[in-house]
Order: sequence, then structure tokens, then C-alpha cells
Amino acid sequence: MPPSMLLGRLPGLRHFIEVAQLGSFRAAADRLHVAPSAVSKQIKNLELALDVELFRRDRGRAGLELTEAGEILLYRCASVVNELTIARDEIDQLQGLQRGHLRLGVNEVLASDLLPGILRDMTYNHPGLKFTIIVENTQDIVKRMRDGDIDIALGYNFPSSEDLETLATLQRRTYVIAALDHPLAKLRKISLTELEGEKFIFPDHSIQLRQMIEDALVRNGVTVREVMATNSFTLLRQMVEAGVGTSIVIGRFLQLRREKIAFIELETPPFETKPMSCVRLAGRTPTTSSEAFAASIKTLFAQYGG
Repeated sequence: MPPSMLLGRLPGLRHFIEVAQLGSFRAAADRLHVAPSAVSKQIKNLELALDVELFRRDRGRAGLELTEAGEILLYRCASVVNELTIARDEIDQLQGLQRGHLRLGVNEVLASDLLPGILRDMTYNHPGLKFTIIVENTQDIVKRMRDGDIDIALGYNFPSSEDLETLATLQRRTYVIAALDHPLAKLRKISLTELEGEKFIFPDHSIQLRQMIEDALVRNGVTVREVMATNSFTLLRQMVEAGVGTSIVIGRFLQLRREKIAFIELETPPFETKPMSCVRLAGRTPTTSSEAFAASIKTLFAQYGG
């Protein structure tokens, strides 16, 4: 199909993306505020124009499934949508960053600690800038970036991949954290063996750090008493501050409001850690707003150690 004819199918492509993501004509229709029959017609017209089936419609299937052709089209549509978003932002940004749109993916702990100060400054300097912030684990952030949902990401443990471009990194040290009135809080450095018998708050098993801590404790013959496990690092810090237990974290927190927590550096790091990173998808034209965010991160990282 000539590109000029494909452009005429843009409404159908929009309907296709919604159906593919939601797995249902009715769900897509609800989101688009149209009748399900209208969505079905748009998809059918698109299939006729491309001369392929985009969805398997076998009876008994739980939801629609993409065909191989549908998978290819969805992958390419993500790039198209991303480029259209960039074009819209660049048109808006003819007046600078006054009408731009920053679509950011960030890990939870950074959303509460590092991000508020950066966004405060960006909002002050560019009051017309719009923000969409997606808080997810790193794996989901990478998926959303590849799907074209976000432009730039900030987080931990990004995979080594040719399609990811690293813009800035911050190496981090490993710390034991304790409430300020805890006996360990008086120490500047600590060995893992000094945690013997301590009440301990673990990250949840779904978080890689949990296994890393457990392995390090076993290797060093250290036994702690688990009093809590959570998939929220924000809650973990709050419980440490309240004196419920101690824990181990990677890196100091870069936040506006300092909690009453002592950071005691581990003398011999018990495991290798990857840095905090700011990344984007390689090969895609960056938006002006994401470039401004990356510049802010580079400046901030230059001011801090681990």
C-alpha cells in the first residue's frame, strides 16, 4: 500500500492500537467513546486494505490475539505514534519549552525522593510544560519505552541492550539504614557480621535486592530476624525510621525532606550493584522536554556521590 493511502487509514490504526492493547473491541470502543461496531468496521477496513488478518477470532479464545502480521503492525505503530508525539511536541516547542510534554518512567523510590525537586525546578522555569509520570519497576519501564508510552526513564538496574541509550549514571554505595536512636546509628562504617540477630526489614521477593541480601547474609554466616517484607521502598524507609527494624539499601536518597535515618556504609560491599541511570530508546528523536530533563539529571548526578 502506498504511504499516501496508509495515511488515509490513520483512524483505523488508532482503533487497531486500542484493540491490540486492550484485547477487546468493546473495551477499545469504551475508551474511544464509539460503538463497538464502529471499531470492528475500522479494523475490517484496515485488514482489507492491508490484505491480511490482524487478529485471530477463533471461538473460545479468551480475548483477541494478534496474528504475526498484527504483531508487526503494532510494533511499527509504536514508532509511528512516538514520532507523531515528537512532531506535536516540536511544533508546540517552537515557543521553547512553554507547551512541551515530558513523558517519564521512574522507579518508585526515585519518584518520592529525587523527582520532586527536579520537577519543581522544571515547572518553575517552564510553567507551561505538561508532565506524564509513570511509576513502575525497571522491566515495565523498559517495555513502556519500547511501546512508545514514555520518552525517557530514570531508575535502577536497566539491562544492557543495544536499543537503550544511557544518558547519565550515578554509582552508588551500599548502606545499612537504621533509626537515629538505634545503637548502630553511631557507627560510620559497619561489617555485615555486626547485623547478627538484628530485626530486619527485607525487600519483597519480587525485588532483585532481596535475593542479593539473602545470599550475602548466608555467605557471611549472618542470621537476622525478619520482621517485615515489602515491595515498597518508601514504606521500608518509613518503618526503619519508626524503629521497626534495620535494612540494607543501595545509595543515599536525594530528597527534599530528609528522614530521620542513619546511613552506615558497609565496609566491604557484599554484592555488585548497577548504577542509577537515566536512559532513553536509541534511534528515536528525543523531545526537547526530555532533553531538558536529561540535562537536569546530568547536573544533579555531578553533585552527588553514591
